[in-house]
Amino acid sequence: MTSLEPPREILAELPTPLRRLERCFGDAQVWIKRDDLTGLECSGNKIRKLEYILAKLRRDGLDTLVTEGTAHSNHCRAAAAACARLGLHCHLILRPPRGTGSPAAPRAGVTAGSGDTTRLPMSIDPPQGNHLLQRLFGATFEAHDASEYAARREEIISASLARLRSAGRRPGFTPTGASEPLGCWGYIRAAAELAEQLAASGIENCDLMTAVSSGGTAAGLLLGRRLHRLDHVRLHFVPVSDDAAYHRAALASLCHATCDAFQLPDRCRRDLHTEIHAGLIDDCIGEGYATPYPEAVALIGRLARSEGLILDPVYTSKAMVGLARGVEQRRLGVSRPVVFLHTGGAFSNFAWTEALRPALERPGAEGVKS
Repeated sequence: MTSLEPPREILAELPTPLRRLERCFGDAQVWIKRDDLTGLECSGNKIRKLEYILAKLRRDGLDTLVTEGTAHSNHCRAAAAACARLGLHCHLILRPPRGTGSPAAPRAGVTAGSGDTTRLPMSIDPPQGNHLLQRLFGATFEAHDASEYAARREEIISASLARLRSAGRRPGFTPTGASEPLGCWGYIRAAAELAEQLAASGIENCDLMTAVSSGGTAAGLLLGRRLHRLDHVRLHFVPVSDDAAYHRAALASLCHATCDAFQLPDRCRRDLHTEIHAGLIDDCIGEGYATPYPEAVALIGRLARSEGLILDPVYTSKAMVGLARGVEQRRLGVSRPVVFLHTGGAFSNFAWTEALRPALERPGAEGVKS
């Protein structure tokens, strides 16, 4: 790596595999980087970022990680698992995905992990998917109305930290997705890992496609590509929350903040805005974040049956829509390979069983139960 890299906890199972998809896309050159295999409990892209966040938390003498996310957040599940592994406490500030409404009143006997009765979003009562695992890992949580949280985010976070300090905890905070300058190192490092694998596979030039939401993964890749001089890799990002205009500004801001925080070389800023603008694919989000749609759901079933891969309805299926359209239009995977970065999310499928029902239908198998 580089002398600029900060210390990290070793939590992820690395390197993750890079392999070609042999069946789903015919003769197109489609490869997949399996960051869904960073570990079972901590699976997905977030654990790479949390390695740096939790290392600093421990160096600073803190004992509690406070973070935020939607009710079925992959990040919150990975954070809870990683904290359990390191003997740290994890407290989650949860909200429903945008557009899903306000929390419902709790049923009798339903309490937060801290023992205090709280309002729970309908989607986490009873717990399922990632939220079930968050609670199994011992995380405590509080739940907020989505609009309330948007309006009072800083106040809510400050109050949560103050309550934990009053209870004798020593808390530290990381935002959604661990998408802050320190967390970006997860994918600055991953870029170097990918470069070694591409060289070992004989791939000299390629495209890389992945989802973008909180931005830490994409920002890390943008900076890692420059820091490690991966001029032969062309990056594409599929927004699954907000539009391209938002992500253009957010990614540029996070990249520049990371360059400032770690004094990265000037080449890390060069042509950054141009690359971000060219790399965003802004027509795969459907009706919004955490809202599955038929094309994406169909790809979940197609990849599962043809390759034994599990996509999720929030992130990877929508990013795969972007890749599949590019392959079908012969813009990707023809003259050079395209690599799909699988960022995980399998556990969230268990909270979306009704939405995924069409993915169970096998083409040409009418009348045969799956």
